[in-house]
Amino acid sequence: MKGASMNRRRYKLLRLLCVLLMVAQLACGGLLPGGSREGGETARGGGRPAPHFNPGFNLFKPEQDIELGRRSAQEITQQVRLVQDEGIVNYVRQLGARLAAKAPGYNFPYQFAVVGTRDINAFALPGGFVFVNAGTIAAARNEGELAGVIAHEISHVALRHGTNQASKAYVAKRGLDIIGSVAGRDTDLGQAVNAIGGTGANMLFLKFGRTAETQADLEGARVMAAAGYDPRDMAKFFETLEKQGGARAPEMLSDHPNPGNRVASINGIMPSLQVSAKPVHDTNEFEQVKARLAGGGALGSSNEPERKGPRDPNDNQAGTRPAPPSAALRDFRAADGSYALRYPENWDALGAQGDDSNLIFAPKGAYGQRDSSVFVTHGMFVGVAAPASRDLASANAAFVKQQIEVNPDFRVQRQPERISSGGRDWYRTIVAGPSAVTGVVEIDVIYTAPTADGRLFYLITMAPEDEFQTYQSAFEQIIGSLQLAR
Repeated sequence: MKGASMNRRRYKLLRLLCVLLMVAQLACGGLLPGGSREGGETARGGGRPAPHFNPGFNLFKPEQDIELGRRSAQEITQQVRLVQDEGIVNYVRQLGARLAAKAPGYNFPYQFAVVGTRDINAFALPGGFVFVNAGTIAAARNEGELAGVIAHEISHVALRHGTNQASKAYVAKRGLDIIGSVAGRDTDLGQAVNAIGGTGANMLFLKFGRTAETQADLEGARVMAAAGYDPRDMAKFFETLEKQGGARAPEMLSDHPNPGNRVASINGIMPSLQVSAKPVHDTNEFEQVKARLAGGGALGSSNEPERKGPRDPNDNQAGTRPAPPSAALRDFRAADGSYALRYPENWDALGAQGDDSNLIFAPKGAYGQRDSSVFVTHGMFVGVAAPASRDLASANAAFVKQQIEVNPDFRVQRQPERISSGGRDWYRTIVAGPSAVTGVVEIDVIYTAPTADGRLFYLITMAPEDEFQTYQSAFEQIIGSLQLAR
């Protein structure tokens, strides 16, 4: 028995070494029938240079990239809401086409769509299907930064990173047997997709490692320069996202991990690029599209919220955001005596005269009004409401659900947590999403507790994610000062 066990181990080790050697050979340029070698690939239609990177072996033909991408795109479009505004969509398509015309490698039929969410992200599927979130357009400070994001995604397609990952996953799943099964014929798409996880295979196309990110950065820089843009705008956009960080970092950072110092890497290849003496940084078309996204309609619509202060904190010079909360506090007591609290001296208390059922406490420059709706970007809502249930957990759940329905782009980030304060039971729930006014991700913390007369007291703190730490101390002081009537 011992000898048989040793032989089996030797056989398995030999088998593993064969797989690893085969993978290494393929990664260095060896080919499987039906696959392709990046550096020597003939571009469909001709005229395109070869990519500067060879990401490794690929079991799929470029035509199969297109079919895989089409299948995945159909699934994704059933799961997300696409922007239908022709002005916005046509602008992104034209910008994408300008960049795709300079993409290296196979002449994929690039297509571009805008996803109707303010989350900051973009992704590309094999074969040229590129999706850009509306939140990415809103977060970009100029057309050059948006072009950088799109050029980065185009480069993932041109370098065939998606099917390269799928190929590695397929070999890892099937082992050495796959080498013989695909020899002499094309890889079977259905068989391959099922082997690597069925519809879950989409995840292989949406998240890449740091090596792939570096390649997409540098190839994207070349695409930008060839299309008349400054590649450093791409680095600036990612750098801005890195600086935001915070409790809820933009989704783009997890899907596109920083491979190192993006700025230094791009600056390092600048001497080898032919960058225009007057590269495109911004255009009127970009500003119009950004305004349409922010306003939910045409540029200059009369429905734009009247805002007392800066429109987008991310576009301001230092010091133009609402002033930080004052350390000095002033007292407030509800007219009916149901609650009392202290709030920063430099904040305004807003509400209908004699009605303390729904109050706003916020600094100047952080609130505005559109029709009968009030918008707040920094501060808090405080008030009382009729509970949906006598059970606090159920009443809290219904109240949180109502807030999400009013702000459909928001999501619960931390489930309701029962806490004790001032001798009372409370619930605390954290939600986050893009501000309807600025598009910047906002973190809201919802507190609820029962009042002595059976109503539901609520307090909702809110601040942009990159300023949350600045406001957290003030929020804690306010909550610590809160007194509910008994």
